[in-house]
Amino acid sequence: MIDYIKGFAVMAALNFAGLFGLGMIVGMFMALGGETDPNSLEDAAWFNLLVIATWPFIAFFAFKFSVDKFIKKNKEFLT
Repeated sequence: MIDYIKGFAVMAALNFAGLFGLGMIVGMFMALGGETDPNSLEDAAWFNLLVIATWPFIAFFAFKFSVDKFIKKNKEFLT
């Protein structure tokens, strides 16, 4: 049971880390582009659509890593 809890915690942390990384990359490109107002992304529809479009991929790979690392190692025990 503890492996499932660890797996879920790692999956949640990887989701937050992936979204944080996405935000950092977008922020760097915006800073290089000359944007001076960091709050301008709150009104930008493209950023929200980018997050909504990339979150499933981030979540899938976080879930896959979590299952491979914490759940599948007990596969021989479950069968």
